[in-house]
Amino acid sequence: MATPCSADLLVVKGGFTRSSNWTFHDERDGAVTDAIAPIPTSSARPAILTAIQATATRHQNNRALASVGLTARDWQILFQAMIETESAYNPAAQSPVGAYGLGQLMPATARDLGVDRTDVSQNLDGAARYLLAQLASFRDIDLALAAYNAGPHRVVEYQGVPPFTETRTYIARVNRIRARLSTSPNRNASPRVAQDAPSDRPALVLTLN
Repeated sequence: MATPCSADLLVVKGGFTRSSNWTFHDERDGAVTDAIAPIPTSSARPAILTAIQATATRHQNNRALASVGLTARDWQILFQAMIETESAYNPAAQSPVGAYGLGQLMPATARDLGVDRTDVSQNLDGAARYLLAQLASFRDIDLALAAYNAGPHRVVEYQGVPPFTETRTYIARVNRIRARLSTSPNRNASPRVAQDAPSDRPALVLTLN
């Protein structure tokens, strides 16, 4: 199982250096998808799908993608699957704790990323940058999704996918959607859940300009 490197690096694109204690995504206490009925891809507004594709295309040359073996098309599928899981393509989706928009950004997350989370394009851009940061940090798709959902500090703490039902369900859902969107079978349908005790090792944060 891939684990964070020995230095436990969290690579953040955008020039913000913080501890890994919910750097961006904050505590959300449950996914918004628990409160919003999923909307089939065919029902999503064309403008939303276009915005998702445009955002993915804008970031398709990010070097983090090569580190996990994702092609540009693979990345687009992963990003769309994550957005579907987060908000069911609803740009006004809001969780009980205040996560908002297609990428379910918390207020502090949006501030740190320098985006207006009520703007569809900016919300998507923030979500893409944050996911890419997790891919660069953990070099594993499931770990990156776990970090997006539960926080990078939890992935470092457990040295793997945290053994939280909500996080495991989240990863499995994203991967099921990836498989549906892709013409090839998904190779990572089952999240790898950490069995070891939490680590006390602190995480470091790097910034990429």
